[in-house]
Amino acid sequence: MRKPSGSKGFTLIELLVVIAIIAILAAILFPVFARARENARKSTCQSNLKQMALAAMQYAQDYDETMVRTNINPTSGVWYGWVWLLQPYVKNPEIFTCPSKPSVKWSGAGTTYSGFGYAYFGIDNGPDGGIGLSGRPVAEIKAPADLVMFGDSSAPNHWYVMDWDDARMGDNGEVSEARHSEGANFAFVDGHVKWMKDGTYGTRTGAHVPLSQAPNPAMWTVQ
Repeated sequence: MRKPSGSKGFTLIELLVVIAIIAILAAILFPVFARARENARKSTCQSNLKQMALAAMQYAQDYDETMVRTNINPTSGVWYGWVWLLQPYVKNPEIFTCPSKPSVKWSGAGTTYSGFGYAYFGIDNGPDGGIGLSGRPVAEIKAPADLVMFGDSSAPNHWYVMDWDDARMGDNGEVSEARHSEGANFAFVDGHVKWMKDGTYGTRTGAHVPLSQAPNPAMWTVQ
């Protein structure tokens, strides 16, 4: 009589236990992988901002120590934005696209004023008491290490300049989107770049906020 083989298949209970273990591991590891991917995108975004800050400093050196303008009108009726002005100083125009917002991409047209992944602190003198960097002599900047120059653009990226509140009318500025780990990246006038937690750089009340009442007035104080 033939002896039964010593091998046997998995029981239903054993299979269910294995599946449960795999599900638990996936639930633990997927958020870790997502955070790792976002950290990589945040790092690339910071590199983009660093290159933009260096480009702006080169621009200022070429234009009598004057910061890049928000826009210029070299010919009647045709306006060109700050991205177009900086483009000759960067090796790759892709740096104007934030990796965490790839759908917001500059078209390459100088006359395009929206759809930028980043924003410039080049606000018009508006109702909130602040002045921007547009056309500002470098010598007038009081604290370059405290003053922001570029940052993540607003959501849904209507405009091309930023400030500390989300009421755009009057100065065209909007608060940066918190697209990187519940915060945003910023480049400062002295060239350094850092991440800041949402709520420490701007407000989202929908109303104009005076500069003196901004979460961090030093970030937005030129003189």
